[in-house]
Formats: sequence, structure tokens, C-alpha cells
Amino acid sequence: MNFRIFFAVLLIVAACNNEKADEVSGTGEHKTSGDASKISQADETQKKTEELQKLAPYTLDQMKALLPTQLLGAKRSDISANSASGAPYVEGSYSINDSAEIKVTIFDCAGDAGVGIYSVQYSNLMNFEMVSDEEYTKTIDFNGGKAIEHAKKDNSGSSLTYFAAGRLLVTLEGSNTSVDMLKKAAADLNLR
Repeated sequence: MNFRIFFAVLLIVAACNNEKADEVSGTGEHKTSGDASKISQADETQKKTEELQKLAPYTLDQMKALLPTQLLGAKRSDISANSASGAPYVEGSYSINDSAEIKVTIFDCAGDAGVGIYSVQYSNLMNFEMVSDEEYTKTIDFNGGKAIEHAKKDNSGSSLTYFAAGRLLVTLEGSNTSVDMLKKAAADLNLR
């Protein structure tokens, strides 16, 4: 399944699960669903989006400079940068061996368009979990923050999405790779 389509489906599911607005009890009083940790997370997300809106987006040349020429010893096979959506991003591919490849996509979440990317592809998916016989998706602790880990159980495909350097949304997609390999690749990116 295409990674962007997969996350669009996840977003819809997460939105449906989170739209438990105020419930009215039999006495007419409102009971707020959710707990203190969800409220705290919402406050942190709001603060982060306000910070990101104030930042000027990177140029495409600055975005290209974020991708290393080598990742896990594999040379970058291609690179493309674009800002058509209003949020600049860069993509690069690395052939690890004859069957394994890692694609790295980095979005700059600065400015209004970047905040939209941050919300849709990252913050709205926190605490989401899905498990089936073939694959799973879950939120994990990663590099002092949170990440979204997705993997097919046969290791034919996996992805890792995390926030780095206070403004960058990083997604590593692997073909015939494990999540552990993607975590090693993320450390190799060294985005601070």
C-alpha cells in the first residue's frame, strides 16, 4: 500500500476515534471524555504548532543538504526536492543491498503549510495502534520523543516517522527491511 494513502487512512481512523466530544449525562451536565495526559498532549501540540508557524521554511537547497550521501554504508541513488504543497520536502533513496532499500523523506514543518503536515502526518497519530495478522502500527518512544512505527510482519516493508531538530518530520520507508534497520538508519541521519 502506498505510504501516503496508508497514513491518510490512519488519519481518518484516528480522527473518528478521537471525536468523542463532550457527552451529556442524564442530569444534563457535560462530562468531558479524555484524561489529563490527552489534555497535556493537546497543549504541547498547540504550543509546538504556534512555534512552527513563526519559523520561515527552509529553501530547497537547505533541504537537500539534510540528506547524507551515504546511509548505513549505501550511497544515495537519487534525490528530489519540492515545495509545491507549500511545505518544502526532500526525498532520497538508498539501496542497502540487492533486495533492501530505504527511502528517506524529510518535511520542513515551518510556516502554515508545514504545520498542516505536522498535524496530519504526525501529531494526530500519536497514541494510535493497529494490529492485524499481516502488519502493525503503533506509537513508540524514540530518540527522546515519539515515533510512529509500522511494519509488515514478514519484514517485506516497514516505516518509521518521527520529529527531529524541532521542525523536521522524518519518514524512513524500507523495502525488505526491519524496523530495527530503520532505527539504525535514523541514527545515521544525525538530524539535530
